[in-house]
Amino acid sequence: MRKVLMLSAAAFLLSSGAWAWGPDGHRMISTVAVEALPDELPAFVRAAEAVEEAGYLGPEADRVRGAGKSFDDENSPAHFVDLGDDLTIAGVPVKALPVSREKYDEALNKAGTTQYKQGYLPYSIEQGFQRLAKDFAYWRVDAWGEKNAKTAEARAWYAHDRVMRELIVRHDLGIWSHFVGDGSMPMHASVHYNGWGKYPNPEGFTDAKIHSPFESEYVHGNITEKDIAQAMPAYRDCHCAIWDRMADYLVASQGEVVPLYRLEKKVGLTKRTPEMNAFVTKELARGAAELRDMIIDAWHKSADLGVAYPEVKVKDVLDGKADPYESLAY
Repeated sequence: MRKVLMLSAAAFLLSSGAWAWGPDGHRMISTVAVEALPDELPAFVRAAEAVEEAGYLGPEADRVRGAGKSFDDENSPAHFVDLGDDLTIAGVPVKALPVSREKYDEALNKAGTTQYKQGYLPYSIEQGFQRLAKDFAYWRVDAWGEKNAKTAEARAWYAHDRVMRELIVRHDLGIWSHFVGDGSMPMHASVHYNGWGKYPNPEGFTDAKIHSPFESEYVHGNITEKDIAQAMPAYRDCHCAIWDRMADYLVASQGEVVPLYRLEKKVGLTKRTPEMNAFVTKELARGAAELRDMIIDAWHKSADLGVAYPEVKVKDVLDGKADPYESLAY
């Protein structure tokens, strides 16, 4: 029954198409990324069920649009950032963003705008990464405690918490995957988000509303998971913090905006062409690869974090120097 319901929902989503990358693009990015995770990650996050859940949850952040004005006004800007051709957001450099959304909004206020107008996708990506890394940290401790805690009662508690934590990890990963996917859609990282707009336009790029035809209709009719998987680059260890990785990713997306508009001018979006297929596949594959790489990095980061309060370092738990059971199981 569960599979029947999921397939029915998928059929409905495939028939609609007005969201970031569209449901097809998000589903494929999330699915392919989780399928590509290496064996160093725990089996529960690589299992067939995890792949299925990631693909199902990938479009979720768009499905919940329309929940209410308060919800939409707060969350819609999470999907994009209006990055200018000078690689700033209303004068705020994307590679030197403030550490928090509060400070980001303050900086934009000085330029006469807000995070709700310019979008706050960089923070959606960073904060989702931080949450996933913390989820993994708790899972590491649970897996240790299930085997090594001193009492049967403690071991049973850790075993139960591990099962619950696996559900949380897969949920948080799936929801967050949407925003990483958004970051690979060039128009979600650009002021030229739906037609070139009122900016210098020496090449005569279109002002038509090409956003949805590009990300939804073209993807639905022409791109497959196999295409994306075959185009994915190998894992890239940037040896950097998530903040730097995220900024590089969005800058790369913004760099694809002019090539996209040039290609639209040359071949259009109304029919399948080898040039447009190659371009769209490359962008989707870039998103899937970045998601895969960020998940791997979140797993690595989790080993350096702490759990419980007062905080106990994961490394100390795994080394047998501490057991946070008493503070976790209150």
